[in-house]
Amino acid sequence: HPDQYIGYEKEMVDALAAAMARKPEFVPSDWETLVSALQRGSFDVIVNGLEPTADRAKQIQFSKPYYIFQLALTVRKGEERINSLADCRNRVVGTLGNTAASRLLQKEGIPMRGYADPVAAYRDLELKRIDAVLMDVPAEVFYASKSATLKRAGEPFFRGTYNIGLRKSDDALKAEVDAAIDKIIHDGTLEQILRKWNLWNDAQTELLGPNRSGQPSSSAGYEITSAVFNWREAVWRLTRAAMVTVLIAFGSMLIAVVLGMPLAIGQSKGPAWVQWVCSIYIEFFRGTPVLVQLLFLYFGLPTIGLAMPGSLTALVGLGLNYAAYESQVYRAALEAIPRGQWEAAYLLGMNPLLAFRRIILPQAFRIALPPMTNDFVSLFKDTSVAYAISVWELATAYRELANASGQFLLLGVAVSLFYLAMSLPMAHLARRLERRLQRREAIEAVEAEIV
Repeated sequence: HPDQYIGYEKEMVDALAAAMARKPEFVPSDWETLVSALQRGSFDVIVNGLEPTADRAKQIQFSKPYYIFQLALTVRKGEERINSLADCRNRVVGTLGNTAASRLLQKEGIPMRGYADPVAAYRDLELKRIDAVLMDVPAEVFYASKSATLKRAGEPFFRGTYNIGLRKSDDALKAEVDAAIDKIIHDGTLEQILRKWNLWNDAQTELLGPNRSGQPSSSAGYEITSAVFNWREAVWRLTRAAMVTVLIAFGSMLIAVVLGMPLAIGQSKGPAWVQWVCSIYIEFFRGTPVLVQLLFLYFGLPTIGLAMPGSLTALVGLGLNYAAYESQVYRAALEAIPRGQWEAAYLLGMNPLLAFRRIILPQAFRIALPPMTNDFVSLFKDTSVAYAISVWELATAYRELANASGQFLLLGVAVSLFYLAMSLPMAHLARRLERRLQRREAIEAVEAEIV
């Protein structure tokens, strides 16, 4: 039932709301944008496994903790090489972005792949796209513990707390929330909920123990994780993400160019059945969102045994999509060449293939170059849809870094400069090539008049 919310936090919120004599309203939101959405007023509190960090503490305030979490490492059943995090030095580990797990992996220098939700991470683990998944125990218990193909590697480790996030101006609401947390701890409601969801463990007694005597909860004090924004690290991560963006853009454009010309020729000059096939391809990829196409390639193809890594899926998916658009650019350019050019080539004794290669294609290329350049520049920006399949490209890096630190403006300027640094040189080179081809065409025209 996708319209129904379930989970220990949902039941805890119901209990808190009852203690506060309020009616809860649940608002769905992306994990990475929780803090900014709270600040915008999209909702009043964050209850979603939120860990207090130094950067978040600059933007919002936190309630008392309601859960002490640990991290659990998950691998495929039959995997005997990975028994702890130390065994993952040269292996790719999936996790959620901007979490204790992701920061630990970065600190340890372990290759990491960030995901927007746990489901995608554990699915990629099952499909052998990654080697392990490091998640908070609640996510591991709910999504992985019942899997027939996954298992926990070693015992849970680390220590952190989940706190409710509130706006800094909502001091009165914070006092209500803290009092409600104390109440459900004191009367055993929270323990009952955690036991129901198999989340009760010895670590929770650190928060729950003092309340057995009816005294105020000791959870009033909690540690702020020292996750502080660092510009040097941010620029390095943006640079790495930009390299992925460039790789995807160039690879996709290569596929688009290679497929675009045959599609253009087939649609305009081929037999009826070839024109029909080419038209279906073109209309399908132009008529459906590229995001849907990527999701189909990434999540749909594995059901028939074709599983590709995220970066390769983005490269192929964008290439197939842009091939449809490039084919129309090439078709228009070919149709712009006067019929007399073909006839003149035939009079010179050229066969159709030679005439196309020596006479028609160079002229069509000059006509198609400006729109091709525009498409290439657009492709750099369209790589941002790859975030949906967990590809760490430039826009994804910006989302994660900005939401973690709140530096939306300055990071936005930095990312814009990266995009300009990638696209402007290509536009400049294309203009130079276009001018060179125009000069060559003018010289050839003069030589023809002299002859």
